Amino acid sequence: MRRIALALALITGAVAAVVAWWRRHPRAGSAYMNHVVNPWLIEHGLPTRTRGEVGLVEHVGRISGTIHVSPVHPVPIDGGFRIVVPLGLESAWARNVVAAGHARLQVGDFVHEVDEPILLSPMEVRGIASGPAHIMEWLGFRYLVVHEFAAHAGTLEQPVSAGVPADLTVELAPEPVPIDEQRAPAAV
Repeated sequence: MRRIALALALITGAVAAVVAWWRRHPRAGSAYMNHVVNPWLIEHGLPTRTRGEVGLVEHVGRISGTIHVSPVHPVPIDGGFRIVVPLGLESAWARNVVAAGHARLQVGDFVHEVDEPILLSPMEVRGIASGPAHIMEWLGFRYLVVHEFAAHAGTLEQPVSAGVPADLTVELAPEPVPIDEQRAPAAV
Protein backbone atom coordinates (compact mmCIF):
# COMPACT_ATOMS: atom_id res chain seq x y z
CA MET A 1 0.00 0.00 0.00
CA ARG A 2 2.88 2.37 0.79
CA ARG A 3 4.42 1.70 -2.62
CA ILE A 4 1.18 2.67 -4.34
CA ALA A 5 0.93 5.87 -2.29
CA LEU A 6 4.57 6.67 -3.03
CA ALA A 7 4.08 6.00 -6.76
CA LEU A 8 0.99 8.24 -6.86
CA ALA A 9 2.85 10.98 -5.00
CA LEU A 10 5.78 10.76 -7.43
CA ILE A 11 3.51 10.80 -10.49
CA THR A 12 1.52 13.74 -9.11
CA GLY A 13 4.72 15.63 -8.34
CA ALA A 14 6.13 14.92 -11.81
CA VAL A 15 2.93 16.10 -13.51
CA ALA A 16 2.85 19.25 -11.37
CA ALA A 17 6.51 19.96 -12.20
CA VAL A 18 5.91 19.52 -15.95
CA VAL A 19 2.85 21.79 -15.84
CA ALA A 20 4.72 24.43 -13.82
CA TRP A 21 7.62 24.31 -16.28
CA TRP A 22 5.20 24.52 -19.26
CA ARG A 23 3.47 27.57 -17.80
CA ARG A 24 6.84 29.35 -17.39
CA HIS A 25 8.10 28.31 -20.86
CA PRO A 26 5.03 28.08 -23.14
CA ARG A 27 7.01 28.69 -26.33
CA ALA A 28 9.43 25.80 -25.68
CA GLY A 29 9.47 23.72 -28.82
CA SER A 30 7.60 26.28 -30.91
CA ALA A 31 10.62 26.95 -33.16
CA TYR A 32 10.80 23.24 -34.00
CA MET A 33 7.05 23.17 -34.66
CA ASN A 34 7.17 26.31 -36.82
CA HIS A 35 10.23 25.35 -38.87
CA VAL A 36 9.96 21.55 -39.10
CA VAL A 37 6.59 20.07 -38.17
CA ASN A 38 4.22 22.70 -39.61
CA PRO A 39 5.93 22.86 -43.04
CA TRP A 40 5.95 19.04 -43.15
CA LEU A 41 2.21 18.92 -42.39
CA ILE A 42 1.47 21.48 -45.09
CA GLU A 43 3.81 19.87 -47.64
CA HIS A 44 2.15 16.48 -47.19
CA GLY A 45 -1.35 17.90 -47.63
CA LEU A 46 -2.60 16.92 -44.20
CA PRO A 47 -5.08 19.81 -43.94
CA THR A 48 -6.81 18.76 -47.17
CA ARG A 49 -6.80 15.02 -46.41
CA THR A 50 -8.25 15.36 -42.90
CA ARG A 51 -11.44 17.01 -44.21
CA GLY A 52 -11.59 19.62 -41.48
CA GLU A 53 -9.78 18.11 -38.49
CA VAL A 54 -6.69 20.13 -39.38
CA GLY A 55 -7.03 23.45 -41.15
CA LEU A 56 -4.68 26.20 -42.26
CA VAL A 57 -4.91 29.79 -41.11
CA GLU A 58 -3.31 32.45 -43.31
CA HIS A 59 -2.26 35.50 -41.31
CA VAL A 60 -0.11 38.59 -41.74
CA GLY A 61 2.85 39.18 -39.42
CA ARG A 62 2.33 42.07 -37.02
CA ILE A 63 5.90 43.31 -37.40
CA SER A 64 7.16 41.82 -40.67
CA GLY A 65 3.99 42.24 -42.71
CA THR A 66 4.69 38.90 -44.40
CA ILE A 67 2.02 36.29 -45.02
CA HIS A 68 2.30 33.13 -42.90
CA VAL A 69 0.32 29.87 -42.93
CA SER A 70 -0.10 27.82 -39.75
CA PRO A 71 -1.89 24.50 -39.16
CA VAL A 72 -4.74 24.77 -36.65
CA HIS A 73 -7.68 22.71 -35.36
CA PRO A 74 -10.82 24.63 -36.37
CA VAL A 75 -14.20 23.62 -34.97
CA PRO A 76 -17.26 25.01 -36.74
CA ILE A 77 -19.65 26.96 -34.52
CA ASP A 78 -22.71 29.00 -35.33
CA GLY A 79 -21.52 31.81 -37.63
CA GLY A 80 -17.80 30.97 -37.58
CA PHE A 81 -15.11 28.83 -36.01
CA ARG A 82 -13.37 28.30 -32.69
CA ILE A 83 -9.71 27.37 -32.78
CA VAL A 84 -7.73 26.06 -29.83
CA VAL A 85 -4.57 28.06 -29.09
CA PRO A 86 -2.28 25.87 -26.94
CA LEU A 87 0.26 28.65 -26.44
CA GLY A 88 -2.41 31.06 -25.31
CA LEU A 89 -1.27 34.66 -25.30
CA GLU A 90 2.22 33.56 -26.44
CA SER A 91 0.94 32.30 -29.81
CA ALA A 92 2.33 34.43 -32.64
CA TRP A 93 -0.28 33.35 -35.20
CA ALA A 94 -3.18 34.09 -32.84
CA ARG A 95 -1.76 37.52 -31.98
CA ASN A 96 -1.31 38.21 -35.71
CA VAL A 97 -4.95 37.37 -36.43
CA VAL A 98 -6.20 39.48 -33.53
CA ALA A 99 -3.99 42.42 -34.54
CA ALA A 100 -5.08 42.27 -38.20
CA GLY A 101 -8.74 41.73 -37.34
CA HIS A 102 -9.16 39.19 -40.13
CA ALA A 103 -7.63 36.07 -41.71
CA ARG A 104 -8.30 33.31 -44.21
CA LEU A 105 -8.96 29.79 -42.97
CA GLN A 106 -8.76 26.70 -45.16
CA VAL A 107 -10.89 23.83 -43.90
CA GLY A 108 -10.91 20.84 -46.24
CA ASP A 109 -11.52 22.08 -49.78
CA PHE A 110 -12.97 25.45 -48.76
CA VAL A 111 -11.41 28.78 -47.85
CA HIS A 112 -13.31 30.82 -45.28
CA GLU A 113 -12.83 34.56 -44.92
CA VAL A 114 -13.00 35.31 -41.19
CA ASP A 115 -12.96 38.44 -39.07
CA GLU A 116 -13.91 39.70 -35.60
CA PRO A 117 -11.30 37.54 -33.82
CA ILE A 118 -11.66 37.23 -30.07
CA LEU A 119 -9.19 35.40 -27.83
CA LEU A 120 -11.15 33.73 -25.01
CA SER A 121 -10.41 31.68 -21.93
CA PRO A 122 -11.60 28.04 -22.18
CA MET A 123 -14.00 28.85 -19.34
CA GLU A 124 -15.76 31.43 -21.57
CA VAL A 125 -16.29 29.11 -24.57
CA ARG A 126 -19.63 27.36 -24.92
CA GLY A 127 -19.54 23.65 -25.64
CA ILE A 128 -16.50 22.77 -23.53
CA ALA A 129 -17.13 20.71 -20.41
CA SER A 130 -16.17 22.30 -17.10
CA GLY A 131 -13.45 19.76 -16.19
CA PRO A 132 -11.45 20.00 -19.42
CA ALA A 133 -11.97 23.79 -19.48
CA HIS A 134 -10.42 24.10 -16.01
CA ILE A 135 -7.43 21.97 -17.04
CA MET A 136 -6.95 23.97 -20.25
CA GLU A 137 -7.20 27.22 -18.29
CA TRP A 138 -4.60 25.92 -15.83
CA LEU A 139 -2.26 25.06 -18.72
CA GLY A 140 -2.68 28.53 -20.25
CA PHE A 141 -4.67 27.50 -23.35
CA ARG A 142 -6.97 29.98 -25.08
CA TYR A 143 -9.52 29.80 -27.87
CA LEU A 144 -9.66 32.07 -30.88
CA VAL A 145 -13.25 32.60 -31.96
CA VAL A 146 -13.74 34.09 -35.43
CA HIS A 147 -16.79 35.12 -37.46
CA GLU A 148 -17.09 33.79 -41.03
CA PHE A 149 -18.26 36.35 -43.59
CA ALA A 150 -17.50 34.52 -46.86
CA ALA A 151 -16.43 31.11 -48.15
CA HIS A 152 -15.42 29.66 -51.50
CA ALA A 153 -14.08 26.38 -52.83
CA GLY A 154 -10.32 26.23 -53.17
CA THR A 155 -7.13 26.29 -51.16
CA LEU A 156 -4.93 28.99 -49.66
CA GLU A 157 -2.40 28.43 -52.45
CA GLN A 158 -4.81 30.25 -54.76
CA PRO A 159 -4.77 33.99 -54.12
CA VAL A 160 -8.10 35.72 -53.62
CA SER A 161 -7.48 37.74 -56.80
CA ALA A 162 -6.79 34.67 -58.98
CA GLY A 163 -6.11 35.66 -62.56
CA VAL A 164 -4.61 39.06 -61.70
CA PRO A 165 -0.92 39.24 -62.67
CA ALA A 166 1.38 39.47 -59.65
CA ASP A 167 3.07 42.65 -60.93
CA LEU A 168 -0.24 44.50 -61.41
CA THR A 169 -0.94 47.11 -58.76
CA VAL A 170 -4.48 46.79 -57.50
CA GLU A 171 -6.16 49.77 -55.87
CA LEU A 172 -8.26 48.81 -52.90
CA ALA A 173 -11.95 49.65 -52.93
CA PRO A 174 -13.24 52.09 -50.33
CA GLU A 175 -14.59 50.70 -47.08
CA PRO A 176 -18.12 49.31 -47.54
CA VAL A 177 -20.92 51.43 -46.16
CA PRO A 178 -23.07 49.67 -43.56
CA ILE A 179 -26.54 48.75 -44.81
CA ASP A 180 -28.24 51.10 -42.32
CA GLU A 181 -26.36 54.07 -43.76
CA GLN A 182 -27.18 53.11 -47.37
CA ARG A 183 -30.90 53.56 -46.91
CA ALA A 184 -32.13 56.87 -48.18
CA PRO A 185 -34.24 58.97 -45.81
CA ALA A 186 -37.97 58.57 -46.33
CA ALA A 187 -39.53 61.09 -48.72
CA VAL A 188 -41.57 63.78 -47.01
